[in-house]
Amino acid sequence: MSYLKEEKIIKKTGSSVILEFSVPGSSDYFDGHFPGFPVLPAVAQVFIIMQYVSRFFGIKNGLSEIKRTKLINKIRPDIPLVLYLEKKENNILFKITSPNEETIYSAGTLILSEVL
Repeated sequence: MSYLKEEKIIKKTGSSVILEFSVPGSSDYFDGHFPGFPVLPAVAQVFIIMQYVSRFFGIKNGLSEIKRTKLINKIRPDIPLVLYLEKKENNILFKITSPNEETIYSAGTLILSEVL
């Protein structure tokens, strides 16, 4: 996860994890989104989430569907973020917030591919 910094695991169980991190302004994720007002694109958010899903839950089979996902507020460079992940069968429920949960940046459900 070289595009992220300051990762800190807050809580981890067998089916959930809460962690704090930030995305530095120097990250390639911000290239072209948008000059003078960098914003973390949705595809980068999903990629980050799936990297953590793979790392913490050992799931390597990929993403089948993005369901009930809301991008509520723009994620800017270098701001502290908290990611909540919960695995329920083939679903990953996620939420990205500010550390105090005052701001919700995105939330939703990702459906994982069936295990072959």
